[in-house]
Amino acid sequence: MADMASSSTGGDALSRERKPVNPALAKQRAHIESLMQNVDKPIELSPSSNKRPLLKPPPEIVLNVRGSSAGAGSSDFHTYRELRRKEHLRVKLMEAEAADDAIGEEFDKERESLKRQDEEKTAKNRAKRQKRNKAKQSAKKTKPDEKAALPVADD
Repeated sequence: MADMASSSTGGDALSRERKPVNPALAKQRAHIESLMQNVDKPIELSPSSNKRPLLKPPPEIVLNVRGSSAGAGSSDFHTYRELRRKEHLRVKLMEAEAADDAIGEEFDKERESLKRQDEEKTAKNRAKRQKRNKAKQSAKKTKPDEKAALPVADD
């Protein structure tokens, strides 16, 4: 009985220690705290990854060149298939890039159109507002004159 009581107190000591629930969260918290200690220091961000897959540049030395008298060997089909796969991938990427450019141009045209419409509407409202303010100003100027110009009736 006494052994169980002493072992339970030992277990309580271990359970009282604070362990981070999520080690990734603790690591992130420590990183943010270290950044906050040096607020004036600029933060270097990693460059964003390019979403477009890039083709490898063509090799400088082509190793699978056939001779002038060579016939179709056993490896020629595999070579042809690999070249065809690369060419199809290149064409597919070029078409995707052209489609992205077309979508971007269409978006830019639509944005310019909306911007032009907004500017026209703003100019129209500005003209109305200026006309209204000008009418108010001229009304204020003529009001005191009208009171002074009213003849006083002599009875």
